Amino acid sequence: MIAVDFLRHGRTTADGILLGRTTDAPLSAAGRQAVTHQVAGRTWSAILASPLGRARETADIAAAEAGVAVTLAPAWQEIDFGLWDGQGWDALARDPRFAAFQADPETSPPPGGETIADVAARLTPALESLADRTDGPVLVVAHGGAIRMALSVLLAIPLARLWALRIGCATRISVSMGRSDTHGLWGEIVEIVQPPQMEESP
Repeated sequence: MIAVDFLRHGRTTADGILLGRTTDAPLSAAGRQAVTHQVAGRTWSAILASPLGRARETADIAAAEAGVAVTLAPAWQEIDFGLWDGQGWDALARDPRFAAFQADPETSPPPGGETIADVAARLTPALESLADRTDGPVLVVAHGGAIRMALSVLLAIPLARLWALRIGCATRISVSMGRSDTHGLWGEIVEIVQPPQMEESP
């Protein structure tokens, strides 16, 4: 069993659009403040991070606090949203394909993007690698979609059900996880810490 903290990257300067693989943005001032609050006083034996800029910047804040180097882990990248990447939330709300994806992501993948089976296929080995570690706790800095997919695998909950779990920017979710020969990967949520509400400077 190992303790793992999943931390979603901080709020960015690109509020209002869907950030995926090809669209990225730096953290905003409020985003950096929220991340700093979430990692204050915490230590980890290792920090893994998605290579996307917003996740790397978040991980660097955590690394400075914990005195641990960041290891980039491509498996923890955001879902590839294909043609939706970079679109505004208002436009997506009018797209029936996006509503279908939210209702049943397994059968309605993003146009030109990853299927949920593909996401699970790249994250499952990453979770197995975490479960096999003998150190801990470990911090994983990733994205909302990747974190929900990881929880779906660990908790055996359909991804669509996990939209009910609020994972806003800078949310930290602590889990205990492991794997066995008989049951495979397993996990339990120990704590969910929502970030403080930070206002952007004028």
